[in-house]
Amino acid sequence: MTALFVCFENCTHLKSALHNFIFPRYKEGMADDDMQPSASTSVVDDTNTSDVDQKLKWACSHYKRKCNLKAKCCGRFYPCRFCHDDTSTHEMDRHEVENIQCIKCHTVQNVSQKCSSCDVLFGEYFCAVCRLFDVNNSQFHCDKCGICRVGPKDNFYHCDTCNACLSKELEGKHKCLDNISMSPCPICQELLHTSRLGMHIPKCGHMIHQKCLITYYKQGHYQCPLCKESLEDMSEIWKQMDKACSETLMPEELVNLTVEILCQDCHQQCNQKFNTEGLKCINCGSYNTTRV
Repeated sequence: MTALFVCFENCTHLKSALHNFIFPRYKEGMADDDMQPSASTSVVDDTNTSDVDQKLKWACSHYKRKCNLKAKCCGRFYPCRFCHDDTSTHEMDRHEVENIQCIKCHTVQNVSQKCSSCDVLFGEYFCAVCRLFDVNNSQFHCDKCGICRVGPKDNFYHCDTCNACLSKELEGKHKCLDNISMSPCPICQELLHTSRLGMHIPKCGHMIHQKCLITYYKQGHYQCPLCKESLEDMSEIWKQMDKACSETLMPEELVNLTVEILCQDCHQQCNQKFNTEGLKCINCGSYNTTRV
């Protein structure tokens, strides 16, 4: 009977439904590059500095600052840890930085917000713990995260279970997973805790980069890459699948064929009549099922 199985992910009705119901929620009114953090605040970053600003005012394109950091690992000066990591085979620990260099007068000095020689302000925002200098973008340092986050601080709270700063709108309304922020994004594999990208928390609780999720939906996927649960409320899509299945005329020899399925949303098994359009869970109504 295995040869009769039609993969639900390849179903034309499903792909059409995903395009009509899920993707527009993220696409409408914004380009991919305009995505804002909806679930978790991101690590402080500013990559929008123009080439003119970079040459005349700022040390690099990642942050709007007027100093270079001396990497303790190799003893060289770099505008920021990202500039260091992009040209090195190892990563720079910014917390170990002891000396900085003014980009105006080139004076090497201890870490501080202002130049000890020419009094230039290295950054409107300064964090002595993270050695972070930048323009004021409502950043704040989270002691529990151990790093600076994009604010405003009043809009976020630290979830001790997830170990991340989340929007207050999610307090008590999301599924907590122990230390989930210290996991890599299940799509791009970048560590989520220190990522500069906004994150999304689906129903299952497995954090995913918003931009990765957009790409994932564009490719026709709807299941969590880790646990296979539906990432969104699929109730409207399941209604479309009900209609598609009811309108599908099965060959006479398959009319009474039943198969055993496992629902990947409610995790229950059941027996269901075979249909080439999808196999519906009789317990929760989901079509996110697989043959067992």
